[in-house]
Amino acid sequence: MNIDEFRNNFNLLDFVREHLEGHQPFSMSLDDFLVTFHDVGIIEFKPNHESQQYLALSAGVHGNETAPMEIVSDMVHDLLNDKLKLSCHLLVMIGHPKAMLKEQRFVDFNLNRMFSGEWKKYWQQRDEICEVERAKRLEQAVSDFFAQSCANDTRTHYDLHTAIRASKYEKFAIYPYLDNREHNPAQLNVMQDLGVNTVLLYHKPSTVFSYHSSHNFKADSITVELGKVKPFGENNREDFAEAEKTLRQLVESTYSYDHTSRYKTNGQKLFKVKRELLRVSDDSHLNVDDALPNFTSFEKGFELLSDPEEPYIVENDGEAIVFPNNKVPIGQRMALVVEEV
Repeated sequence: MNIDEFRNNFNLLDFVREHLEGHQPFSMSLDDFLVTFHDVGIIEFKPNHESQQYLALSAGVHGNETAPMEIVSDMVHDLLNDKLKLSCHLLVMIGHPKAMLKEQRFVDFNLNRMFSGEWKKYWQQRDEICEVERAKRLEQAVSDFFAQSCANDTRTHYDLHTAIRASKYEKFAIYPYLDNREHNPAQLNVMQDLGVNTVLLYHKPSTVFSYHSSHNFKADSITVELGKVKPFGENNREDFAEAEKTLRQLVESTYSYDHTSRYKTNGQKLFKVKRELLRVSDDSHLNVDDALPNFTSFEKGFELLSDPEEPYIVENDGEAIVFPNNKVPIGQRMALVVEEV
């Protein structure tokens, strides 16, 4: 197959399915850029002109979250066929090919709990837990990509998801803990243009992919929940139109950043974490169903967590819950209590 046939017929998701165990790296030099297929689901586009923009897009870190994978797959096809212009350095990653093939959230272990080197704790179990080597490979891909940038270049990583749980606000983002840095108003504005009008400002380091990029490479890196999980082929792409339009503008560098402007609220809701609710004993129990939608709020006085030693009573009207889960081991998080900023 010649290059033109390859480009015309290329479908990223089909290519990933056909090369599930990996492939040797190969590159193609096209008119406007060099494209390198580093590994299964890891593709880098390097423009032939100078650019100070480095953009990483990951999708499918959970294999059943199909819409973001369809979006980036179409973008790759259009880049290869001159239907989308490349004006930045771009890294595209399909996070978990094996889970994608099965349309499962993960195979052996939640991949989005494996980053920031967390995979090293499981290295001796890498033959039993397939996510271990994949986390290492994705970290290396991000490291190699951002290592090409200079101090004044813009580094951005959006980890694109859809949610398995209902949410009071269907589209929301999790802005990772920033250590000693400040939140970037321009990125909150980008979230609005992606159609995301709710942002949770996280409160501590974590092992998710977006925190890895943020912490290690000082990237503007955010986990973006774009809607609900659906099988391949059943997503209504109109539901993702704002997100797809903005992502394409970022790739083309036609997106209008205004770094001097203040944060444009436009009704966007910002939440901060007030408290983590941990399972401290076998008697710890959330008085809500695990299927309760994220950002459900409560009135003051409601006993959200029952426990003989460390119960939690809602202290103020409007406190809300995200990620409730009664089925966690002792010592792990059962939920986050959040409040609007």
